[in-house]
Amino acid sequence: MATAPASPSSDQRIPHRAASTDLTIAALHKSSSATLVTLPADVLGLIFKLLYDEWLVDIHPKFRTQPRFDHERCQGEFLLGISSTCRALRAQTMPWIYREVYNWESARGKAWPESLWPYFRIVHIRDRTAHNPRKLEISQETIDSLSMMFSLVKVTLRLESSIHPDLIHALSLAPSLLHLEIYQARFDGSFTSCALPFCALENLLVSIAGFRSISSQEDVDHSKQFSDVDFLLRAVAPRLTELSISGDLIPSTFPTLDWRNIRRLAITEHPPNPYIAIPGLVANMGNLRQLDVLYTVDISRGTYGKGAFPLFHLGDDSGQLLSSRCRLLSSVTLGNVSSTDSIFAQLPAMLSCLRLRAPVDVYDTSKSFPRKAYSPFDDHTLPTALRQMSHLQDLRELCLDLDFFVTAPLIEQIATVLPDLEVLEFSVPRYMFIDDPPRFREQDRDPGILAALNRFSHLLHLRITMNFPRDSDFYHSQEVTARWFLSSHKTLQSVSFAMLDYMYLAGYNPAWWRKWNHDVFDMTWPTPPPTPPPRKAVRIIETIRSL
Repeated sequence: MATAPASPSSDQRIPHRAASTDLTIAALHKSSSATLVTLPADVLGLIFKLLYDEWLVDIHPKFRTQPRFDHERCQGEFLLGISSTCRALRAQTMPWIYREVYNWESARGKAWPESLWPYFRIVHIRDRTAHNPRKLEISQETIDSLSMMFSLVKVTLRLESSIHPDLIHALSLAPSLLHLEIYQARFDGSFTSCALPFCALENLLVSIAGFRSISSQEDVDHSKQFSDVDFLLRAVAPRLTELSISGDLIPSTFPTLDWRNIRRLAITEHPPNPYIAIPGLVANMGNLRQLDVLYTVDISRGTYGKGAFPLFHLGDDSGQLLSSRCRLLSSVTLGNVSSTDSIFAQLPAMLSCLRLRAPVDVYDTSKSFPRKAYSPFDDHTLPTALRQMSHLQDLRELCLDLDFFVTAPLIEQIATVLPDLEVLEFSVPRYMFIDDPPRFREQDRDPGILAALNRFSHLLHLRITMNFPRDSDFYHSQEVTARWFLSSHKTLQSVSFAMLDYMYLAGYNPAWWRKWNHDVFDMTWPTPPPTPPPRKAVRIIETIRSL
């Protein structure tokens, strides 16, 4: 078999698009007679990467880095035309065309041709597609081939049935498998008798969330499921550096496992049952750096309204501090937590980043938006949480989801307890601002906001996220407001706005950012006049106003 050209690494740092373009042009100038066939392989790789970026923008508007859950397109299809021109280019494009594949792209009931295996970096295995209700068969030949794909670094599973013991065993034998993601996970297939070496695995994601739900299937044998999950975690825990797992799948033995190398833990969907408080879950994670507790609710099945979704209790009433277990913990994200929760007092004093989020249901298909329930924090509840955080004097970044636009009293409350913040972020994701939101219109600006921000003596970056049509005149409002902040604060270096634009109404997520830096923003420039939005944007905005 011919040696395959070097395949692009999944975790390789990709150069910035402009830098890639400059390098490619420079290489082309070296030879006026250069063609795609005669170009060096590394230069050709830069060209293919540039084409890939352009293709990605076409299907993922505004440089979305995470495709939708139902995205099932061939990642290499943009090179199919080039690959059909000659054998030389065919050989060069093969690593890109077959870098990421789905199991239904093989022949019916057969595995992929063995000559293609060296190119596979990412394999997706599903027994039903998002767009085709027909049940797909995963052949034994396909399962057996996985253990012999020596370039395979990532596999995702979405199966309606229990994971077959042969499948999990074959994956454990893949010599280069670093990332394993299992969605709509069902672990009642009893694979506790097979060996699971997983010699290279570092990142594991196990979630009960499927195409349309964040709940487990009703006929799951939970006793067998906890047994299988425990068996899997025992096999891989000592090697894992990152773990994301549904709380529904956490066995009672979880705190006792060997988590010596874990750096990031994310717990999603629902709390463990039987319940284990956060300090107990991380009891054996001495090297933990990042903790994300993102319990959520099925918003699409509930009634929107303040108090419609119960807040989660995350802390340990015994008062055990996270710092006694996780001395290196620097970043914590908490979702839908009560302001009176003891978890705030148990956060380690050396914490540098804290994010307080509203519960998110990414599978809410009943409405275009909102996809977040009400935030548990407001002018009345936030002070209660802040009083428990007075020991966090090393905190440098605070991010808050709010139900209202930020006010001066709220900023003052934060500054009183956490005066040394360097990054402050506010997100108002539930509401859609069609016209300029309050505090952004020049006549509505509250000078008290500036006075409150100036109480932060080390503030460097201010970030604000909200729903707003990206092609409206809010571009102008952003720039004027950014100048207002930057010219009035003594240490502020950048102001960023993230817009959940009208594409979000069609299901695209997340936001995109516009950033103004103090160093490159001449405060003596005159304020630019408003720019009228394109006609297409005007029609969209008028449609939204009429809803």
